[in-house]
Amino acid sequence: MAFDVQTAVVVALLLGSGIALGTLLSRWKTRQDVAVLERQINVHLELSGRQHQAFLDAVREQDGRRDLREVYDDLARWTHALERTVEEVWSACQTADEQLRKRALVSVEDWVWGGGQVPAEYVAASLCWSGDVHQRVREFKAKSFDFMFAARTVLKHEQQAGRDTRAHEPYLDALTALDQVRSCARAELGVAQ
Repeated sequence: MAFDVQTAVVVALLLGSGIALGTLLSRWKTRQDVAVLERQINVHLELSGRQHQAFLDAVREQDGRRDLREVYDDLARWTHALERTVEEVWSACQTADEQLRKRALVSVEDWVWGGGQVPAEYVAASLCWSGDVHQRVREFKAKSFDFMFAARTVLKHEQQAGRDTRAHEPYLDALTALDQVRSCARAELGVAQ
């Protein structure tokens, strides 16, 4: 019987030791598993954060490009109106029709007193134009004033169409300068020439 008690004690000790060893090993394995799991979660969170930031950057860039296009749309509308006015004045310089000449003279006078300035509705957009675009706009203004003054002389003093060509070269210079404004804006937008 002593053998049975001793065997039972040894078995109990071995069983207890095995349970304790198993618990320790499972804790150690669990700690390793937890450490691996934590690393995986951290890597996943970091990747998710980077993807989210990349998404936000792409949205901001897209919004910025859209805003830039809207800003340059305002410039396109303004340059279209400027070109139309220059063309109307040039046409009036080439005709003997008094009504056309009088209307063109009004446009010329308005131009001299501020018609060549950025319209109030486009001033906010003009703050976003590049320095190069602003430079080209200033060059156009100078050329357009030269044309308007030459056209004023023709419209006030010359009564026969096509007789005075003093406004022809300034007219071409104004259109060329206006084309340079548009070309510079296209370059800013990344549009092929």
